[in-house]
Amino acid sequence: MRRFFAAQASSKARRRRRLVGAAGFVGVAAIGFFALAGANRRPENKDARHRATYPPLDVPKAFAEGVWIVDSGPINAMGLTLPVRMTILRLVNGDLLLHSPTPFSVEVAKAVEALGRVRHLVAPNIAHWTFLADWQRAYPDATTWAAPGLQDRAQVRASSVRFDAELGETAPVEWADTLDQGVVPGGAGFNEVWFFHRQTKTLVLVDLIENLDPDKLPPIARLLMQASAATDGTTAHYLRLPVRLGGAGAKKAVQAIVALEPDRVIFAHGRPFESNGAAQLKRAFDWLT
Repeated sequence: MRRFFAAQASSKARRRRRLVGAAGFVGVAAIGFFALAGANRRPENKDARHRATYPPLDVPKAFAEGVWIVDSGPINAMGLTLPVRMTILRLVNGDLLLHSPTPFSVEVAKAVEALGRVRHLVAPNIAHWTFLADWQRAYPDATTWAAPGLQDRAQVRASSVRFDAELGETAPVEWADTLDQGVVPGGAGFNEVWFFHRQTKTLVLVDLIENLDPDKLPPIARLLMQASAATDGTTAHYLRLPVRLGGAGAKKAVQAIVALEPDRVIFAHGRPFESNGAAQLKRAFDWLT
């Protein structure tokens, strides 16, 4: 009889885990869908933009030697107001790699061109590609790189975005003398490619870490982002399930990132880690490693 009740309890626990997993999957899918659908919408009111983001906006700001960030947005996704960020990396030969390009404008392009020749456009995961088309039209000779699996997505195939190559576990010859890279695999179509600028020990991510400022968010967005830990400088709860679905490969990839011991960490949403990067990165991934 004791075994019977133990088996029943175990069965109920398994059902609860499946329900939680299914709910998490649906939540991630919904967030991803609406984020893609709403990525081109942003408040027209200048004051509202500045409150939610990190001005000055839409201009390159020096972050480290050969590394700049461009803060932009905010985008409105599923009613949530989120800041977005592009990272610019200058390669040894002087060419520029634009990582997760933000909305294009002639003014932004001129400021970027003052830093070097735009040679590479990078979409590092499934959500950070929606602004590429305008950059491609402005720089038709630039090579556009996609995260693994991105080119297979229906939204991408239906768009006007062109991809020339897929990113992998190791840096291609075009930037191997400047950057290291790797892939954090996951489920629900999630793969994120990370980059490490060796000279300045700067790690570049997009969504694996979020560090939103609660005071910059509207009330509803603030509550939701705080509940999901997106304001805590860690992986938001809604993204942890896809990462966990990556299994041992994802855990190994994250451990490799932590082992880099970067001085600085950049990501797409929220205040970057401008110092003490290694300790902050280790804390950010404590939930997995």
